[in-house]
Amino acid sequence: MMEFDEIVVKESPGLCRCCLSEGCYKDLGTEYTWMNETEVYADMLLECFDISITQHNDGPNGPNRLICEVCITRLRDACNFKKQVLDSEKKFIDMMGRGEFRPKMLIYQAQMKCEDPVEAPIEEADIEYLEDDIDFTDVPEELIKDETEPSVSDITVSTLPVKGKRGRPRKNAVKPEKRQKVDDKPKTSKAVTKDVQSRKAKYSDCDQRRKNLQILLNNTTLIPFKWRGKYLCFYCGDDFDSQKTLAKHTKGHGPCNLKDRAIKLVKSADIELKVDVSDISCEICTETFNEIDDIIEHLISAHKLPYDRSIEILISAYRLIDLKCRVCGQYFDYLRKLISHMNNDHPINCFPCTDCTLKFNKKRDLESHIRFHHRDMHPCTKCTMEFSTNAALQKHRSKAHTSTCNLCFRIFSSDNKRLAHLKSDHDSDENQCLFCYEVLTTKQAFIRHALKCQHKPQEEILDNNTNDNKITVKEIRTSLARVFNMTTAMPFKCYMNKFNCFYCTETFTSCDELKEHTTTQHPHCDISFKSMKLKNRYDGIKIKVDTYSLHCKLCLIYFENLNDIINHINAEHKAKCDPSVESNLQAYKLVQDNYSCPMCGEVHRYFCVLLKHISSTHNDNNHICMYCGEAFRTDPNLRAHMSRSHRLSENISCNICNRVFANKGMLKTHLGSVHGTKLYQCKQCTEKFPSPYAMKRHMILSHGTGHRCTYCDKLFTKNSFMVNHVRRLHLKEKNVECSICYERFFDVQRLKMHMVKHVGERNFHCDICGKKFLWKKNLRGHMASHYKNANARNVT
Repeated sequence: MMEFDEIVVKESPGLCRCCLSEGCYKDLGTEYTWMNETEVYADMLLECFDISITQHNDGPNGPNRLICEVCITRLRDACNFKKQVLDSEKKFIDMMGRGEFRPKMLIYQAQMKCEDPVEAPIEEADIEYLEDDIDFTDVPEELIKDETEPSVSDITVSTLPVKGKRGRPRKNAVKPEKRQKVDDKPKTSKAVTKDVQSRKAKYSDCDQRRKNLQILLNNTTLIPFKWRGKYLCFYCGDDFDSQKTLAKHTKGHGPCNLKDRAIKLVKSADIELKVDVSDISCEICTETFNEIDDIIEHLISAHKLPYDRSIEILISAYRLIDLKCRVCGQYFDYLRKLISHMNNDHPINCFPCTDCTLKFNKKRDLESHIRFHHRDMHPCTKCTMEFSTNAALQKHRSKAHTSTCNLCFRIFSSDNKRLAHLKSDHDSDENQCLFCYEVLTTKQAFIRHALKCQHKPQEEILDNNTNDNKITVKEIRTSLARVFNMTTAMPFKCYMNKFNCFYCTETFTSCDELKEHTTTQHPHCDISFKSMKLKNRYDGIKIKVDTYSLHCKLCLIYFENLNDIINHINAEHKAKCDPSVESNLQAYKLVQDNYSCPMCGEVHRYFCVLLKHISSTHNDNNHICMYCGEAFRTDPNLRAHMSRSHRLSENISCNICNRVFANKGMLKTHLGSVHGTKLYQCKQCTEKFPSPYAMKRHMILSHGTGHRCTYCDKLFTKNSFMVNHVRRLHLKEKNVECSICYERFFDVQRLKMHMVKHVGERNFHCDICGKKFLWKKNLRGHMASHYKNANARNVT
């Protein structure tokens, strides 16, 4: 770490020569120590970017050349990256020289059998005969006799040698003796016999391949797995998020057996087996290896295991512990990218496309590529239309051959998917079709009805001129579910400065984490969910929804507000959503550290501060607490305040002043602030304090523990204080702009202090002389002068 004695501090603020920000910074030409290494920032700039910072006697720095901590961090990263690139290039050249990138070939332990080029007599050659079930009774004997008795003058069969090659000889080359013995032999052909033998050989190869796989997995630390967006167990298919949990679970299955379903599926050499090679070691003698071929050779030679190397197994090896490519050494942050890199850049079985330059690791991937990208016409399987591109075909299928759910109006590409969705996702007892409003008594009857009932265009569900009845709670739930399913409006909750998922009990500190969780874990909303069991919504309660990127999920059109998108899904997609449901939604634009007010556009860094701003500024708070006089905009908010702050109990009272409190936390705060009782003890010593803040300040000053700034090592009592300190002082963030002079500030509070200069209202006045001031601190200084003069008169 840096030494504070080495920092160059000027009397006046310096100017960073790299970003022109003011402050007290380090000198470019001075040597500093960081992480046990000496740094000269001017030399680093010259070496990395070939930039030389000039010296000038005039200016805020004088002859000194200064640089700030933010630019120093960026310069270190750039130098480290340049060093990494140079080292990688040198290593790559060395590996090319050693021939490590040569294509690898499968080397079999046993030599392949080949026929000896020895000439054999025709009697020993393999001759295929006609099928035994052919009837020759209709042929005259003269013709048979003439055909089967060759003359001696034609050829001499006994002295004619032929090569022992396999093939189908001509039918007229068959000996007469063989033809006469056809009826005496059993009616089986040699072609059938060869087919049976090849089938037996095929099955024997499959059995031996499974035995090889069993030997390899039971005696080594190799972990087989599958990949479907998550790590899947090779044996049972359970999914896991990390390599450690996958390895622990896989080893928990114990030794594999030939009867296991996963082992039985390994039938041919084309089936790919993904294996984690983070640790390649023998479980018999604990010896470690670098390659799979080495450990196979070790099992055969050292432990005499019956592994047949002539049987090929397609194994794709991956290092899951760090996601490093075993061929080129490149690192990846996601396994999908590593798999794509291996298939494209280092394929085991390379299948190139004849129409383009792409290569594929599997034949099925090549066929799929040709089918979708190099086919002249793409016919629709549901109609007679054809399209020139696959994109046009998919667009046609998404519009002309879709199937809509009878309950939630979710669109599927086929009727089978829609029926599977109805069976799995809709388990409620209310079997009412929302296309025709027919009510079915059982779930099976509803499924049969859904096969026939199709989504037909209808008029809007409500007409204000003809229907004056209020919307029911069930219709509210149905309309809300349609809005959440057909648009990107995301419902959420907020409590205790945290974002809560609308559907489950998960809490998040960041709105981005909430969006990712809701999108992946709760893609569909159903009226049977517990969160949708809403009460009557006429009391003013609204559901908070995020409308930062408000799109229609069906046609991907962007909209500015909820009213426009509700009208769109009713008109274009026949959603039958009640337009008045917008009154039950409160729209917010969730952008991290930049939450804008939907009424006035005022920006706040924290969402809880935005809620307080809306509650105090943009709502008529008509519900008043009878104990403290605080006003609330809804009755449920008032009840929550009463239960939290005024749950009066005789057991929770102050022993000194007999004041009653709602909970023990409020009593502790009262004892510490009013009576000075020290109830909070330091965790590292025996000293006690009246408040948690005083205890944290003591831990910073006495024990040096707290939330430390990574730039200046300053300690803070809360992490939020430290984050604001870094953003305000070190990163120089100024995201709030003045609408009059366009000066930018860190947050809204500093903008309000600045706006006093433009507005000019002197709201702080002295009660003694009546003088008014713009700032409260100026009033305090003025009041101190009155007290000083009064004390002077009393002394005289």
